[in-house]
Amino acid sequence: MMPEQVPDPVMSAASLPSLVPLAGVPTSTLTEQLRLAEMYSLRGAISPIELLHAGKRPLSLLQSEMADEDERRKRRREKNKVAAARCRNKKKERTDFLQKESERLEVLNAELKSQIEDLKQERQHLVLMLNLHRPTCIVRTDSIHQPHDEHHSLLQQLSAE
Repeated sequence: MMPEQVPDPVMSAASLPSLVPLAGVPTSTLTEQLRLAEMYSLRGAISPIELLHAGKRPLSLLQSEMADEDERRKRRREKNKVAAARCRNKKKERTDFLQKESERLEVLNAELKSQIEDLKQERQHLVLMLNLHRPTCIVRTDSIHQPHDEHHSLLQQLSAE
């Protein structure tokens, strides 16, 4: 097969000629093709057919394609950097918010516990005052049997505690 002939794309890999002899291909073209194959290695493996046709493209076109690919890669990296920084900032803000909320709730919890203790002490004080007042209190016997005096039973419950 001559270098200017295009091989049939339906041919199997076994039927392709070996690249070692490359009869009829000048050495400079072979070196250029190997260099191009090396440049395209980032895109994946190159078939021998592509290797033979790679030398037919102008070098300036290949360089501009590589420059475009590098530019796309740089833009993609820059977008990724910005997105990663945004994600880190959101995570930091969320962490700060949760930390402040946790501190606020701890302060509120401490205040509520303190309020509970104050109310317990006030209750004990009122029960004590009620017990001190009981011996001097004159309760009418006719008022004990009336249904609207249910607060007496409540006082008895409080003093029992």
